[in-house]
Amino acid sequence: MSEPKTAALVFFYYGEESYINRLAQETVPIHNSMTGYDKAVLLRHETDLEIGKAKFELSEKAEQKADVVDLPTRENFVKYLHQLGQEGYVVDLYIFSHGWVDQFLVSKGTYEDPSTINAAYIEAHVEPLKLRMVWGTNCYGSTLNDTWRRLGARVCGGARFVSFYPTQYKNFIQAWLRGDTYSAAVTKAVTKAVRTPVQVYIPADALAISQRWGGNILKAATVLGKTKAAKAYFQERWFGGEEWQEELSGKQNMNFSSQFLLAGDRKTTKNTVW
Repeated sequence: MSEPKTAALVFFYYGEESYINRLAQETVPIHNSMTGYDKAVLLRHETDLEIGKAKFELSEKAEQKADVVDLPTRENFVKYLHQLGQEGYVVDLYIFSHGWVDQFLVSKGTYEDPSTINAAYIEAHVEPLKLRMVWGTNCYGSTLNDTWRRLGARVCGGARFVSFYPTQYKNFIQAWLRGDTYSAAVTKAVTKAVRTPVQVYIPADALAISQRWGGNILKAATVLGKTKAAKAYFQERWFGGEEWQEELSGKQNMNFSSQFLLAGDRKTTKNTVW
């Protein structure tokens, strides 16, 4: 009896207006998420960087590794996920996108034209399949765990609320490719090196939008602490409803919000097939 075929579906779309943010995101080495599979599907816009008269395609390495490259629309997302299931692949799903409760950002066909895809749409258009694992940078990714499980996911996970540390991808994929369990790879993904750059950025961001939350340069410097300024800033900028945790500092709230909540068999590895 032959081993089941495996496939990676990599969805990549942030729809950023800021060129700086877009450049930082587009250089993420997502080609690693297509390593070691029998088939790789990449849903991503081509991204060119122009320096003087020279043009560099940032997505080229990932595109070269993919067997299929298409636009990151909601129609294509469900099309290829459904198709891989119909073809009998054991599928790993990687999502690089912004997210909200029960949904994440997709493209309408051009980079500058964003939309969303939600749980109801996904479940209405995709039949259950051998979905081995789901991992993503999308905020509120955990709110889609039930959807992935209903579609057959062996294990999945996502941020509790806002995902402050999308940079954890590098550590996660290294551990996953080594054969670590999903749970171990998620745990190893979040390190001080991953958290520190974001935590350095937060006070600067707080100062930049200080008028929106009643702050100033002194208050902005305290937003990582357990202060009134921290609560005012994070509730204005990042959190909604009851997401702010009164007993935690600003930094601790970031970590609590970003924590991956897992569902399914946490011992699943990249070598798990069925």
